[in-house]
Order: sequence, then C-alpha cells, then structure tokens
Amino acid sequence: MKKALTTSVLILTVYLVTNLIVPLTLKGNMIFLADTFLWLIVILTTLLFAKLYQTNLRKTDKTVIQIAAIIAIFQIFLLLFTSFFMGFGENAVTWTTTALTFYFPFLITPFIAMELSRAFLTTKISRRKPTLTLLLISLFYTLLLTTIPTYTSLTTPLAISEFLIKTFIPTLAINLLATYFAHLGGFLANLTYMAIPAFFTWFSPILPNPPWAAQSILTVIAATIGFLVLDQAVKPLPTKRIHRTLIKQKSQLPYWTAIALIGLIAVWSSTGLLGFTPTIIASGSMQPTMDAGDIAVVAKVPTDTIKPGDIIQYVTPDAMIIHRVIDTTGSKGSKVFVTKGDANTQPDDPILQSQVLGKVLFTIPKLGWVSVYLKTAFVGIISFFLNNMAVAYATLGIIVAGSLFGFHRYRNQPLRKLRRRIGR
Repeated sequence: MKKALTTSVLILTVYLVTNLIVPLTLKGNMIFLADTFLWLIVILTTLLFAKLYQTNLRKTDKTVIQIAAIIAIFQIFLLLFTSFFMGFGENAVTWTTTALTFYFPFLITPFIAMELSRAFLTTKISRRKPTLTLLLISLFYTLLLTTIPTYTSLTTPLAISEFLIKTFIPTLAINLLATYFAHLGGFLANLTYMAIPAFFTWFSPILPNPPWAAQSILTVIAATIGFLVLDQAVKPLPTKRIHRTLIKQKSQLPYWTAIALIGLIAVWSSTGLLGFTPTIIASGSMQPTMDAGDIAVVAKVPTDTIKPGDIIQYVTPDAMIIHRVIDTTGSKGSKVFVTKGDANTQPDDPILQSQVLGKVLFTIPKLGWVSVYLKTAFVGIISFFLNNMAVAYATLGIIVAGSLFGFHRYRNQPLRKLRRRIGR
C-alpha cells in the first residue's frame, strides 16, 4: 500500500513539474527532453517497485486484451462514421525527423508511465474493495489528464458546466474502462485500449472533427458499450458455453480490424489523400450521364491532360460543380475551360486552371442516396442527444453504474456464499 501511495505521489509530482515548472524554466527542445526524462523516471520506478514487491505486471488475459482492441477500434470507427456527416480536420502534427527525435518520446513516455502505473496501482490496491478502488484510480488519472490550465479557467458556472460535459465526463468514462481493463487483463489490456486511439490521433493525417458536444457523447457511448461487453465477459458462463464464447470473442478482432481499415481508407479517400475523392451528385444538370444520388469518383490529374468531352469537378465561390468540358483556350499553365451540364442549354462561365479539382473517372449509380438517408437519420439522432444532453448522460450513467454494480457483485460472489454458509 505504501509503494502504491509513493507511486501516486511520484506521478503527481512529475505531472506538476512538467506542467508548471519546466515550461517556465526551459525553452524549445529542452522542454521535450526534460519531460521525457522525468516520465522515464516514473516508468523505471514503477518497474522497480513491481519487481521488489513481486507484482506481476506482465500477466495477460488474451480474451480481455482482444476485447480491449475491439472496443478501441470501435471507438475510432464510431468517430469516423460520425465525421462523414460532420466533417474532418487536418492533423496539426507533422512528423519530421526532428519531431520524431524530440516530440515522439515526449508523447510516448508519459503515456507509458500513466498506463504502467495504472496497472501497478490497480494490481496492488484493488483486492479488498475493487469497485471503490477502480473508481478512485480512474478519478486520479482523470484529474491528471484534464490538465491544470483547464482548472484555472473554471471561474463561472457556465465554464464549469462546459468543462464537465466537454472534458471531464468523457475522460472519466475512458479512464474507468481503462482501469477496468487493467484489473481484468493486466498492463497489456489497458495499454491496448488506450494505445490504439492515441496512435491513430498522433499519426493519422486526417482526424474526426465533429462538434465537441457530439464527440463527448460518442466517447461516453463507446465506453459504455465497452462496459457492457466486459460485464458479459467477466460473468460466469455455463461450462458448455465457455469455449464457444471465447472462440467467438477471439474471432471478432480480425473483423473489427478490417472495419477500421476500411473506415480509414474511406476517410482518406473522402478527403483526397489517396488521390481520388468520391462526390455525391446533388442535381440533375448532368442527366442522362449522371443522376442525382449517383457517386462520381474524381481523381487529381494534370490539367494539361484535360480535353473537351472530359467531365471535371471545379470549385466556385458558391459551390463545387461537376460538368463536362466543351472547349478549352489558352496555353500550358494558363488554360481556361468552358463547361456545360449535359442537361443544360447554356454553358457555364469560363473557369481558370486553378479552379479545377479533378477529372471524373467513373460513377456509381444511386449509391449516394444511402449516404443521404444515413446522414438525415444520424443527424436527427445526434440532434436529439445534443438537445437532451441531461437525459443522454443520465441514461449512459445508469448503464455504466449497472455494469460496475454487476462487476462488484460478481467479484464478491465468494464472500456472499461464505456469509450464507455461516448464516446457516
């Protein structure tokens, strides 16, 4: 217990030093080096304590680790799906050689220190009262991860309310689930659950960018689903069903991985990172070649290769348009294109070479209506949650509390049986 307390104090001290003292006393890359060194001390100290007090941080439960990976991938997929309708943003981090040398260790060392110490604390002090301990450990890491500067700005009731909904509640939900994974599957389980979204955030060039209220609710929903899945995983199953259930759980990981990869490719293609962009046709100006609801796949090509008869996508101050080129003027580097919709009687205003986004390679008939209907339904659901956030959080809170209560009852089952026997 003393070593667990010492570890907690060490983490808190390093956190305060790296957030309050180092930024004021050092500059530039020295801040990254100092933070990396301090968090490395936490990692080494935790490993030393684990060895001295025979705490097995390497214990693994493969089923729980696989569930952690599935839930983490599902969490990413949920945000990706939402951002198809609410927009994406570019990653602010650009990975150069200097960034990998200084900034990546600055990111990875506190991350590993937090998760390693979480597993150590969970293993050392969660034996007698596991439910209360898990809650306290989760709260401890939540308070650390929501950062000190945030607390100093909480000067009004509105700021406090926004902080609770936007930052504190989603972070607490994630930390509750991570601590739960640490308790059930060891260090590798909580590391898996936290690392997959972290690495996606660090290295994906395009990131989900829904409104903060929607992202907050989706994060809590993903964590809640994780609690429900784990709640079922830790409950005792009939002997004949155990083997079948474990095999089924293990087989889900490849499917979720495939879904995440498909979602990532879809995101990158929709933002043009893969060299082509799918676009839904919104009007009938290109009939009969293309109808409203068709999807046109637009590829970036040299504008010098575009000739009359090609269908191109170009941008105007009002909209993006897909029409056919009927004439070109000018020379290489200063071409001007004249376009017209196949169903229109008059040509469009001439467009400059710089306005051209790409050339239509092919179209997929009617598939765009699926996206339109999904967007309508999804936006309606999200709007309901955003307009009734108290109801949404109350429902999710009841589900999480129910899962924790179920876990508490299951973990204390031997004690209840012993009390019943003594009572007899």
